[in-house]
Amino acid sequence: MLVDLRTDAISRPTEEMIDAMTTAARSIPGFGLKHDPTVSRLEEMAAAKLGKESALFCPTCTLCNQIAVHIFCSPGESFVAEELSHLIVAEAGAVASLSGVMPVPVKGSRGTPDVQNLQNAVRKGDELRPRTALIVLENTHVYSGGAVVPVSVMEELSNFSQKVAIPIHLDGSRLFNAASFLGVSADEIAGYCDSVSISLNKGLAAPLGAILAGERDFVREAVRVRQMFGGGWRPANILAAAGIVALETMTERIGEDHIQAKRLAEGLQNFNGLDVDPAMVDTNIVLARVDPLQISMDHLISRLEKAEILVIALSAGAQNTIRMVTHHEITPEHVDHALDVISQVIDLETDNQDQINA
Repeated sequence: MLVDLRTDAISRPTEEMIDAMTTAARSIPGFGLKHDPTVSRLEEMAAAKLGKESALFCPTCTLCNQIAVHIFCSPGESFVAEELSHLIVAEAGAVASLSGVMPVPVKGSRGTPDVQNLQNAVRKGDELRPRTALIVLENTHVYSGGAVVPVSVMEELSNFSQKVAIPIHLDGSRLFNAASFLGVSADEIAGYCDSVSISLNKGLAAPLGAILAGERDFVREAVRVRQMFGGGWRPANILAAAGIVALETMTERIGEDHIQAKRLAEGLQNFNGLDVDPAMVDTNIVLARVDPLQISMDHLISRLEKAEILVIALSAGAQNTIRMVTHHEITPEHVDHALDVISQVIDLETDNQDQINA
C-alpha cells in the first residue's frame, strides 16, 4: 500500500472535480485576463469566503505572495515577517529579485512572531535604513509543523498595523486548516489583514491554483502585476472549475485531516529514535525529529520509500527532522499501515546500528 505523506499538495482531485473540469473543457473560455465566466465565479466565491471585495485566480500561492509584496512595497523598502516564513525561506529570494525588497526576519515561537519583536523591527526609514512597508503573517505556519497563529495575536498585530499605517499580507496557503483548528471562519482570520493568499491544492485537493484577495483597487493592480510576472494564464476555466468544487466541498471536511495527523503523531511518539510531540500537532503536519545517534535520517527516508511510505526531510528549521502531511486521501487504514512499516524499518535500522556500534 502506497502512503504518500510528502505534502497535501500532491493529493489527487476528487471525482466531482474531475467531472467539473471535463464540463469546463467543453465550454468556450473567456478571452481577457479576468473575463472568463468560470474564473469569475471562482473569484467571486473566494472573495466572499475570505470577506474581501475582490479576488484573483493565480497559478500558485507563491505568485500570490510575490504580487502582494510588489504592490505594497517599493524597491529599497522592507517587510517584516517571522524568520521561518515561507516567503523568506522558500520562495527563491523572489522578493529581492522581482521587487527589490528586503525581508526583515523576526524571531517568534512556532511560527507566531513575537509581537514586541515585530513592533521593534518596524522602521519609518531614514538615510541609513529602509522603510518598513509591509507586515507578513503566515497561518498556518508550514516550517513550524502547521502551527496556528492565535486570533488574539492576529488582532493585536492588526491594531498595531492600523496605528502605524502599514498593511498586513496573510500567507494563508493553509488558511482553512487554521480556521478549522481555531473553530472560526476563514473570513474572520483574513479580516485582520489587508490582503490574503490561499492555496486551492494544499488540503483542498484542486490540482492547481491559488487565490489572492483584497480590496478592489488592490486586485485590479494585481491583475497587471500577475501578467508582468508571467502568471496571466489563459484559458484558466478548466482549473477554475476544480477550484470551485474545492471551495464548495473541501473546506468543511479539512478537520478530518487533523484527526489523522494526530493519530499518526500519537503512534510515532514512542518509537525509538524519533522525537514526536502530539501536543504540537495543530493541523495536518507532523514533524518527527530523528536521533542521528540511533538512525540516519536520510537512510530512514530511503528505506521508507522502498517500502512505499513517502516522507521528506524538513528543509528549514529543526535539523534531522522528517515531515509528514495528511490529506483527503490519507485514511485511518493508511495511518495504521504507515505506523506498522515505520516501526519495522526503525527496528531494523536500530538493530543494524547496534551491530555497528558493538
